[in-house]
Amino acid sequence: MAANRGNGSVDDCADAVPTSDAKSALPASGEPGQYRLLVVDDDPAVVTVCAKALRLDGHVVDTAQDGAQALKLLATSSYAVLIADQRMPGIDGVALCERAHQRWPATLCVLITACPKLEVMISAINRAQAFRALAKPFTLGELRTAVAQACAQYRMAEESRSLAQHVERRTVELRETNRKLDREVHVRTGALLLGLVNALDLRDTETHGHSRRVALYARLLGEQLGLAGKELVEVERGALLHDIGKIGVSDRILRKPGKLGDDEWAEMRKHAQYGFEMLQGIDFLERARVVVRSHHERFDGKGYPDGMLGPDIALGARIFAVIDTYDAMTSDRPYRKALATPVARTEIHQCRGSQLDPHCVEAFLDIAQQSLDEVRAQVALSPRATFE
Repeated sequence: MAANRGNGSVDDCADAVPTSDAKSALPASGEPGQYRLLVVDDDPAVVTVCAKALRLDGHVVDTAQDGAQALKLLATSSYAVLIADQRMPGIDGVALCERAHQRWPATLCVLITACPKLEVMISAINRAQAFRALAKPFTLGELRTAVAQACAQYRMAEESRSLAQHVERRTVELRETNRKLDREVHVRTGALLLGLVNALDLRDTETHGHSRRVALYARLLGEQLGLAGKELVEVERGALLHDIGKIGVSDRILRKPGKLGDDEWAEMRKHAQYGFEMLQGIDFLERARVVVRSHHERFDGKGYPDGMLGPDIALGARIFAVIDTYDAMTSDRPYRKALATPVARTEIHQCRGSQLDPHCVEAFLDIAQQSLDEVRAQVALSPRATFE
């Protein structure tokens, strides 16, 4: 080193004691470019001279005379730069820098080495994960330049981390805002659809309470089939909204007391397509609208509007076909009284493989009759539809 080791007095060696209790790598009252540094060397004179030179640049400098003491300081304060001599008893500079890099990766290391060979210096830099290396003898100007460059690198890394944290916080805030907006849209849209469903139930007096019953029946059958979470909710929503397209059918047809003619049936059957189109663009009902379109499909391919066959029909629509059949048979109609539940169960069993999916039929027949009766009783008390 160009600076004479004899330049430090006995009193100056007291600077080898840590000089501050501050935890941050940037002094609380420091200006941009001023940082907390740690100088480590087993020669007190070298420590003193280096510390004084770096303090002239406005840095707060702590010092240590061996690797063990340096590790204690590193554990209690944040340092922008660690300046360590390579040759020290116990933990040498390379080992110290390695440990510092592993435990405090933000701290940059400047390694001081007495070996003039370039390949040895490069090896030491790589092993120590050091930012720079200074070969002895070096000038105080070289030391200050190396530390200034390390501080600049540290500042850029800090700014990058700060920006990343800011982006992460903003991302979390935006996600929460979007979640709230999605929920608000969901609630508002749900309220609108509920109004339409309940209005339809009032308009089509023959099936009062039908939408809510089939939605709850669909949940029971979906659970029996092992559905859960979002998939189960989508099936329930599709069942609730299945007849929403009847809003587009004229009262002349919808409320006709007698038998419908061929042209009238053709118009009535369009309600599945009408409902499918009405729900277009509502993201959280995308799967439910498939049930709306396909709820009159048959397992044998003889249904409408698409004549789909077997497992090509959406599972929600196959579930609906079973519970709709059950609800139709066990509900009073102007032209007949409700069938007894054993009769309805027998009829459903006979329709498997033709009108109904056999797997869905088997799962339905495994549902306790008490559970189905509880749904009917619940809807009788509160027939208006609800929406999740």
